[in-house]
Amino acid sequence: MHPTRAARPLSALLDAAGIEAALPMSAAGLEVAGIESDSRSVTPGSLFVAITGFRTDGHRFIGDAVRHGAVAVVAERVPGGAADAAIPLITVGNSRLALSALASAFNDNPSRTLCVAGITGTDGKTTTATLLWHAWRAAGISAASITTVDRRTGDEVASNPSRQTTPEAPELQAELARIRDAGCTHVALETSSHALEMHRADGVEFRAAVFTRITTEHLELHGSRDRYLAAKARLLERVSTRPDGIAVLDAGDPFGFPHLAAIPVATRLTYTDLPDLAADLRAEDIVAESRSVRFRARTPWGDVPIRLGLAGSFNVRNALAALAAACATGADLSSAVRGLEAAGAVTGRMELVELGQPFAAVVDYAHTTDALETVLHELRPTTSGRLWAVFGSAGERDLEKRSAMGSVAARLADVSVITDEDPRGEDRGLILEQIAAGAVAAGGERGRNVFVIPDRAEAIAYAIENAAPGDTVLLAGKGHEKTLETATGEIPWNERAVVSAAIRRRFS
Repeated sequence: MHPTRAARPLSALLDAAGIEAALPMSAAGLEVAGIESDSRSVTPGSLFVAITGFRTDGHRFIGDAVRHGAVAVVAERVPGGAADAAIPLITVGNSRLALSALASAFNDNPSRTLCVAGITGTDGKTTTATLLWHAWRAAGISAASITTVDRRTGDEVASNPSRQTTPEAPELQAELARIRDAGCTHVALETSSHALEMHRADGVEFRAAVFTRITTEHLELHGSRDRYLAAKARLLERVSTRPDGIAVLDAGDPFGFPHLAAIPVATRLTYTDLPDLAADLRAEDIVAESRSVRFRARTPWGDVPIRLGLAGSFNVRNALAALAAACATGADLSSAVRGLEAAGAVTGRMELVELGQPFAAVVDYAHTTDALETVLHELRPTTSGRLWAVFGSAGERDLEKRSAMGSVAARLADVSVITDEDPRGEDRGLILEQIAAGAVAAGGERGRNVFVIPDRAEAIAYAIENAAPGDTVLLAGKGHEKTLETATGEIPWNERAVVSAAIRRRFS
């Protein structure tokens, strides 16, 4: 629930949000008790903002909002129907922009008194944001984080109640206000391309823009790889207008870095794990182990050895990004490193399931082609037997990545088990066959090392039942998520619990 805030006069709220409106005399005494963009959440006193979503148009539900007690409506067009004229209706050019501005104003613009670091990129955002939170905390900074997995405020940690990486503007601004009111000064905000494209974070005044590597994702929204990058770049463009703005960039990112490096910013810090590349922060002598990775970091603040309690050498880049952001925003190097080293595994990110079985079982959120490729490369050196990949591709999302993921699995894993990963309203069989076609085209063979098992629990059970000593079974795509999205609705899901149950059945 959002924290309760005092009602605001409608006219003053519109002024604070920069929205010009000629209100009728009858609206002079109206007060707004909350901002809502979902008519189902409207309660008496709400200001309803009608936005156009992927599947529904909020303008269709203005009547519902009025019946639920909305005192005024902000919309892009005037709807028909006499019931809609019973309260003030303010028209704007872009409802999403208005929603962000109104939500920020209603919560007294919380980000103005916070040091907000936005973390964006294709993969590694959650881990980087969480590491940054740990680094700040170890340096004595009162910090918070908002990520796909959880919400952290000081010592308080709560799971993310939704599947959204970055909340809609009213929830986001309410959360930032709660963080501010709790006495925190710094916030790591995982910022998705959806949030940047759909203006959810437009009311946030970012101090720093931290970029992980940018590959390809969410083309169903952006349409092209270049437009996806342009959406990500909006975060840095926002920061570039500040005299104290900070950019943290992956110098080894062949796609994102050339474009991002051309955007002027007051302070730019680059990082890399590549041995022959110049950067402000560099990792050397990298040694990846089954449950950790160690390296020497060379930084503008000094050189220091680091041992992360995270599996995967790719986490070296995430750690460097977090270290750069932490030290640039007030943390001292030794304390920040201590925080990085104290951080445990992030839920659903290279998470080992160990119940005494003679093979490894790893749960990871890898749901993009590049992430799947990275994780499979990472697991190969520590696997003496066969490497299994249990994975799928989400419905109503990028069509292009389905065959590509099948190809990657066929090339890098010994056995591919293709299964559901949020089919949503699409034909699950069609999605799986598109993935399988990519696997076969890359040399896989149906019935030998490529298996299609639609039910995810059955697919996991098949891999666990057939894994031999020394094998590694990667369960990719779901990670921390608590539901499977199907055509008939959401099904409760816990990947780790399903894997654990399959292991116990086999060895009971």
